[in-house]
Amino acid sequence: MKNRIEQKWLEVLKEFADGYWTNEIEQAHELFDTPYPPKEDKDYIKKTTFLDNAKRSKLQMLKYLAQSKSGALHPTGENSQEEKKEAEKLIKLAEQRIAQN
Repeated sequence: MKNRIEQKWLEVLKEFADGYWTNEIEQAHELFDTPYPPKEDKDYIKKTTFLDNAKRSKLQMLKYLAQSKSGALHPTGENSQEEKKEAEKLIKLAEQRIAQN
């Protein structure tokens, strides 16, 4: 028997992800379009490291949102083939949108 509380939580996550997906993709575009500082900048390493970490975090968030949006967040081993395909489709869509810029 599935845990009903966990299932309700997953439904909340899906609804949240549905509402923020487009906004997060747009923010990812802005983040990835942010230029690195000039190499002469005294804080070059600090600023580039911060920017790279922000990009990595944004991609992790997009992955989690895609999983939530597709309904493919379950305890290990409980995802159906259909859910896995839906998550893959959303990730490919995100990749295409990110590649447009």
